[in-house]
Amino acid sequence: MSNSDNKRELTRRDLLQLSVATAAALALPRLAAAVVPAPTTEHALYSSTLQSWCDGLLAHQITNPDPALHGGLLCPACALIHGRCGDAVYPLLRVAHSTGQTKYLHAALAVHEWSERNVSRDDGSWVNDVTLSTWKGITVFKTIALCEAVLHHGAILTAQTRAEWTARIARAAKFLDGFISIQTGNINYPITSTLAFTLCAQVLNEPRYLDRARTLAHEALANFTSAGLLFGEGHPFDVTSPKGCHPVDLGYNVEESLPALALYAQLANDKEVLDIVTKSLRTHLEFMLPDGGWDNSWGTRNYKWSYWGSRTSDGCHPALVLLAEHDPAFREAALRNLKLMAACTHKNLLYGGPDYFAHGDQPCIHHAFTHAKALATVLDRGSFPAPSKTQPQLPREEPYGVKSFPDIATHLVSVGDWRATVTDYDWEYIETVQAGGGGNTGGGHASGGALSMLYHQQLGPILTASMNQYALIEISNQQQFTDKPHMTLTPRIELIADGKTYTSLVDLKATVKELHSASEIKFGAHGELQTTSHATPRSGLAHYQLNYRFTDSAVEISGSVIATSGGRLIVPVIANSRDTVTQIDAQTIRITRPKGSLRIHTDTPNGFELIPTERTFNLVPGFECVPLSIMLTADKPTIRITVEA
Repeated sequence: MSNSDNKRELTRRDLLQLSVATAAALALPRLAAAVVPAPTTEHALYSSTLQSWCDGLLAHQITNPDPALHGGLLCPACALIHGRCGDAVYPLLRVAHSTGQTKYLHAALAVHEWSERNVSRDDGSWVNDVTLSTWKGITVFKTIALCEAVLHHGAILTAQTRAEWTARIARAAKFLDGFISIQTGNINYPITSTLAFTLCAQVLNEPRYLDRARTLAHEALANFTSAGLLFGEGHPFDVTSPKGCHPVDLGYNVEESLPALALYAQLANDKEVLDIVTKSLRTHLEFMLPDGGWDNSWGTRNYKWSYWGSRTSDGCHPALVLLAEHDPAFREAALRNLKLMAACTHKNLLYGGPDYFAHGDQPCIHHAFTHAKALATVLDRGSFPAPSKTQPQLPREEPYGVKSFPDIATHLVSVGDWRATVTDYDWEYIETVQAGGGGNTGGGHASGGALSMLYHQQLGPILTASMNQYALIEISNQQQFTDKPHMTLTPRIELIADGKTYTSLVDLKATVKELHSASEIKFGAHGELQTTSHATPRSGLAHYQLNYRFTDSAVEISGSVIATSGGRLIVPVIANSRDTVTQIDAQTIRITRPKGSLRIHTDTPNGFELIPTERTFNLVPGFECVPLSIMLTADKPTIRITVEA
């Protein structure tokens, strides 16, 4: 069918015929709810969360007969139809099959038809958006979704629909065969293509696509560091930064690339790839926090970081559940992450971070329809044994001291109940633009020796990084701020001079030194204050020193600015609008949370600067904060954080 045929006007008769066909299909005996074993608690949580999100998709599916609208999913955050919403065909069909309810099948058929009319192209591809992006690489994701829908739930489709979808998969496979190489896009595209080609080989009974998958998979093995980190979220792949770092993004790795490569390896019986993926997954699991959040405070593409994962990727659960036989911590990690996502779900949609809902920001529907695919995969392909009598421990729960990752110039600290991340990672994914004396397109991830994450075992996240300067790097894949207060959340030193802001977060040449003993761990970071486009003050270089001290009982942050006057130490402390903030005196703040209280004290005589009554916020990674700040003096004042009994 030509593209012009796909875009023909939908008449009321067409819609009536679609409804009749759908109803007729659901009336077939084979469309009764699928028979499954008695569910475990784990299985029930996957099922209920998936159905909840699918209910959210249905609530936002457009029924207007206009062919540009009908069947699309209207995003409440972005006020548009995301071009990739056709991926929802798979999870919707899964829920239709498991429940036997007509509404999910009708929704699956309608969203696929919207995709065919509006973002399908004659060459077999799909494009990212109707107008905002013509990128065709996302064809790989829709192909996987359509293949999984046919393979697992084709029985509930009419023979004609199965034939049409199979023919569409054949066209997509032909396009991908000529489009994808190991250098196409970031590494997530060729790696997810290994799964796409494998599934196409099954659906189309064409073994050559399995050969194509195997070739790509083995080419991708060159993109794993000796420690097991997958790199390639940034170009060029084969060049390291001045500090010897590779382009690595935790969110894309754990939610897209590793799950696809794991399933490829299982389906293709490729033991070499499976062993490397298993090792890599263990390495990446070092960055999961005890509550199931992913610490992507340092990643090259952390502008999509959502704490539970990443925007527009699918989810970590398939890799962790399907490889759980190799490490019991994998299944535990998947479950904790799912519980975190469930806690971030309101009104049947997944919100982009823990405090989006409380802050009044809307959920991007992209989160629900992409991550629903991951849950559908787990339910269709995973197993759910009885839970272990002992709960497996995640790597970061162990108080091991310090683990350093030179490939990303990042250090993980684990002392007592404190978990922290210090980074001077110097791979800059976002290119800066010198304009008007030093503007730029965005801020990128934290560097400069930043304390990019502080977490407490009892109280949860305390400090976090965000983008250094929020910007829409991918205009259709990120949200806009509302007019409520917002700011950069990463703890930092700032200096205002020449009408510009100079920060400690962006010096890619900054140095970090670590010292530790049996009772404490110390880090010292030294660098230059710069704008987000790396300009220094006209009056001369402004050097900074940041010091961190970790003990079982406290975390201390101190700083100084050298060779210039002024400067502030800014420490936004996570506190949502339900937490109670009390100023005990000029130098002491108490933040009371449901599980305990934080005490934040400074030794500077002037105490903290005026504390806003309204919470500040950042869309990355979605936390509300109380911004605390002190003026820096020659005495190198300290901010001390403790937990009250």
